[in-house]
This record gives sequence, structure tokens and C-alpha cells, in this order.
Amino acid sequence: MPRPEVAGLRSRGRWPPPAGPRVALVGSRRPSPYGEAVAEQLGCHLAAAGVIVISGLALGIDAAAHRGALNGGGTTVAVMGTGVDLVYPAAHSRLAEDILASGGALVSQFADGTQPRRGNFPARNWTMAALSDAVVVVEAAEGSGALITAQAALELDREVLAVPGSIFSPLSVGAHGLIRDGAGLVQNARDVLAVLGVQLEVLDDPLKPPPGVGFEPARARDGLLIHLSEAMAVSVAELARKVRLPVAEVLGRLTSLELEGAVRRHAGGYVKALRRGGGRA
Repeated sequence: MPRPEVAGLRSRGRWPPPAGPRVALVGSRRPSPYGEAVAEQLGCHLAAAGVIVISGLALGIDAAAHRGALNGGGTTVAVMGTGVDLVYPAAHSRLAEDILASGGALVSQFADGTQPRRGNFPARNWTMAALSDAVVVVEAAEGSGALITAQAALELDREVLAVPGSIFSPLSVGAHGLIRDGAGLVQNARDVLAVLGVQLEVLDDPLKPPPGVGFEPARARDGLLIHLSEAMAVSVAELARKVRLPVAEVLGRLTSLELEGAVRRHAGGYVKALRRGGGRA
């Protein structure tokens, strides 16, 4: 089905974006490290293939998708639930600036000055679906707003795909439900490109880990430990922002440090591990 442009959108930056397929990457505002890493890698690989990556500038999966597209040297568009003159959350002001500087855009169906209100975001999610050729759900708990975007995509005759997750995680319920009901299963960017008709051959291998994920010597990871304490947990996403590295790479390094006993998981993030007897690892 042809994708007509949504009328009446306000914008900052380059709008409409360059010609090419558009994919919305959506999901939880409080994803697992796995979900953030997948969203960032998909955003990167899709953008590098010439796909316009669309998301909502929210915390979690949205931000990871935008960051990935920027890392891939492509174009990304943030569809906002506020006026385009008001970045929400405010912590993403730098990300919004990076999107504009890279040739992307901030767009909104709401008037300038519109504050973030609960009712704005379901409407915003419909707009994301309308602007896209396909919607990919990375992680979504039951009742997640990302499922509103997926439902809108179905009603607008867009493609809907989902990334499988852990059967033990409530964040997998939404995506697994979509797959059970017929959504395309995504293991890598090629699965999405095939649906778009950009690349026909789809290999059944998983998302390729980024360079740098693995078991490097500890000296290559000293920079991560500087930003960790023994008591205050730091999330993978926050740590990635501090050291300006992709989430997937930071996650891989933290996994190595965890296996070495240098860090441990705590309260949704990571802290430095203590040796028995109270000394630092």
C-alpha cells in the first residue's frame, strides 16, 4: 500500500526526509540491556542500508534506535508527543540536537508549546505507524504503548515485525504475542530489509555482535570501572552515554567484567563487586 504523507505535521530539521524505506523501531521505556542492544544494532544496520529509522525520542528502545541510526551514519526521525519546540524527556536534548545535525528531523502533530500529556502519546504512536513502511517491536510488556503502534500499523496495512526475547521476561510478552499472531520474526536487519523488498536473501543467523564485544584484556575496560561505585547502580544505557560507546559494546564489556568478578548486577544496573572480606575486586 502506498504510504501517503501525514498532513499538518510541524517539523524541525529536514522534512520530508530523503527518499527511501522507513522503519519504526519501538518498544519499552524500561528495556533490558538485551533489548537496548538489539534496538541500537538494528537502528545502526538499517540506517547503514539506507532505511530511514523512525522512533519516538522516548527513554529506552526509542533512544537506542535513534542512537543506532546515528552510529550507522543514516537518517533518523523523532515523532514527538509534544510540540517540536519542547524536547521530552529533557535528558534527550543532546540526542535531539544530534538527530538534527545528522540531517534528520523532529516532527509532531501537536502545536508548538504542547506539553507532554498522557493522551498525546497513543496519537503519536499512530502517526509513527502512518509515517512508516514497517513497524518493528523490540521489547514490549503487555499493554505497552509499542503495541498501540503495532495495532495502528496493522490497521494502516503496514508490515509488523517483532524481535523475540527471553521466555522468562515480561518484556517479551508483547513481542511474542505479535509473533504468535503472525508478525514477522526479526533476528537481524536482513529480515527487515527482506520484508521491505530491499534485500531478498535472508540468512537465518542472529544479529551480528558489534566489534569490541568479547573478552578483551582488562586494561581496555578500565574506563567503565571509573564510572561505577560499590553502592549506586548504573544502568547499561547510562554508562554507554557516559563513555560514548554503543550499548551493545558496553554490555559485552560488562559481561566480561562480571565473569571476572569485577562487577555485579544490582537494582537494574551494575556496581563494582567487592571481594570477600570487603575489599574491592
